Amino acid sequence: MMNDQEIVEKALLKELPVFENFLNQIGFKRIEGSVYGLLVLSPRPLMSSEIETTLSLSQPAVSNALKVLTHYGAVISRDVKKEEFERRVKVHSVKEDSLQIVSSVFRKREQETIQEFKHMALRLEKISNEISSDNDPRAKRLKSIISTCEIAESVMSFVVELTKSKLPEEYPQIVKQLPKTLSLLSSGVVPMANLTDQVKKSLTNKLKGGLERLSGEVTK
Repeated sequence: MMNDQEIVEKALLKELPVFENFLNQIGFKRIEGSVYGLLVLSPRPLMSSEIETTLSLSQPAVSNALKVLTHYGAVISRDVKKEEFERRVKVHSVKEDSLQIVSSVFRKREQETIQEFKHMALRLEKISNEISSDNDPRAKRLKSIISTCEIAESVMSFVVELTKSKLPEEYPQIVKQLPKTLSLLSSGVVPMANLTDQVKKSLTNKLKGGLERLSGEVTK
């Protein structure tokens, strides 16, 4: 039960470190995780001053955190009229569709990093082929890096395309069937270790199609 001064129940606020730890593990600052967690747990949009007071943070710290979270599509800010201020004020809330946030992080951070790493491996592979023999172990290592990057690109592409479908009500069913679909693909004719260029081109479509079949959806 909240009192009139509380924005979020104390029992819920105790879990903020979990948000901080999780977002920190995927590349965000702990303050950004704390602000995101508070907005997730808040029953209403919050003003910056409310975030500052609840989390005991400075105005610049909260402003920077909101800027980063907005950039990655996690937070929505809008102007509303509040009678007690006799003016319009900016309030902040989080997007309800968390998968879109993951998709945004993939597009703006992870995808670029993986592509850069893959391109580096491709350059080195070309040089290695020119200066070394066919059985040089370095070539095999580079091919493995390239394949791994392409698998990662395909999985990220699947997540991005899934968010474009605008079917968040189907996410729980898709999540349940995802392990079965991945198992189906990994036990196919072509071993996962040997997937190269075809991974990037076809894995996403196969994965989406398999999920649709397993979830009972009919592709139009």
